[in-house]
Amino acid sequence: MRLITFIPLVALCTTGCAGVAVRAVQAGHRPQAGQMFETADADRDGRITRAEFTDARQKAFTKLDRDGDGYLTSADAPRALRARRSGGQGNGAMRAMDTDGDGRISREEFVNGSLKIFDRTDANHDGVVDTQELSAFQAAATARRGQ
Repeated sequence: MRLITFIPLVALCTTGCAGVAVRAVQAGHRPQAGQMFETADADRDGRITRAEFTDARQKAFTKLDRDGDGYLTSADAPRALRARRSGGQGNGAMRAMDTDGDGRISREEFVNGSLKIFDRTDANHDGVVDTQELSAFQAAATARRGQ
């Protein structure tokens, strides 16, 4: 159950919804996909462009870097999330984003590392993720978790 809860939180953080993710952890429930989409869709046109996605990632990094040192470490995680990760569930996601293996995530790793997720979600490769593409990506992720 912890891993199932953590995966949507990582997804939210990858789209710049740090506040939604933190509130979800504090409330003890999984965040809604609609909230994630609305936050990243800066111009409210029902689509997330690559630029909006990148900007949302930049803003999320700034919010998540609680000590302002330019890196994300376990010390930056909210207390509630650290408690949930004590069993190691979040460590795999941290390692995946830490491409240089220094034990911390730089702004560049955080922003650019998630572009692979954007590209996989952008099914028609037009540089824009619409609600249908987002729904299809989420359905596929849910199906993978169920296996």
